[in-house]
Amino acid sequence: MNKIIKYLIMSALVLQMYGCKDEKLTLQRVPYTGNEIRTDGYYYHHWASSESLSINKTATFFLYRNGIKLTAGSYGSIDLDIVEKEMLSRYELLVKQKIGWGVFVITGNKVEYEEWTTSAGGGLPIYKNSYNIENDTTLMNPEGKVYHFKQFSPKPDSTIANKWIK
Repeated sequence: MNKIIKYLIMSALVLQMYGCKDEKLTLQRVPYTGNEIRTDGYYYHHWASSESLSINKTATFFLYRNGIKLTAGSYGSIDLDIVEKEMLSRYELLVKQKIGWGVFVITGNKVEYEEWTTSAGGGLPIYKNSYNIENDTTLMNPEGKVYHFKQFSPKPDSTIANKWIK
């Protein structure tokens, strides 16, 4: 029994030592100089968090000319005035954490991206996905969710991500 406990403790320590490193982005940050998409605001998608409760939410993200992407979170409203007020109140938190920051590149009619996401015990994993570019203000993810663009200022400072993304 003693050997089993020692093995479990050693296994847990090894996992903690090696499993706590954040994954590295594989996409290289490249400044975006094209005109396929807008970057002077945010993209949003409305969704119902529960059909039985009919609670509507809005998911948001920013794309920046320096090739940075920031997932700005989900909000408990579809009223964009309310979403924007809540978004502004979250800016301080958004710029202090690595979660949600990433990079994007445009290849053909796709926006490919990677970003750090939450983890349930250890380092931050990378989430990879893409959007099809429908036009300069409309993106669609592989699941068919449509994201619309809304001009907005001020955006969170993307240069803060320079401590994580070179």
